[in-house]
Amino acid sequence: MTITIECEQVADGRWLAEVPQLPGVVVYGDTRSIATQLVLTLAFRVAEELKQSGLEPADSGDAFGRRSEHLLRAAGASSYIS
Repeated sequence: MTITIECEQVADGRWLAEVPQLPGVVVYGDTRSIATQLVLTLAFRVAEELKQSGLEPADSGDAFGRRSEHLLRAAGASSYIS
């Protein structure tokens, strides 16, 4: 699975970010960067939940693997990962 992040600024100035491959993975952030970091964190959590319940997305490949985690941390999102 490839992660696609779609971002847009809404009328009130906040940023909306979503991952279309994972329904419901949608967040708002004060900046585009924060919205992107938050949506990646949520995507990791949803992917983990799916994996634990045996409903892992098809063709997940490395989409949520080590390489992606390193990219997320490099983007400064480590403070959002619990």
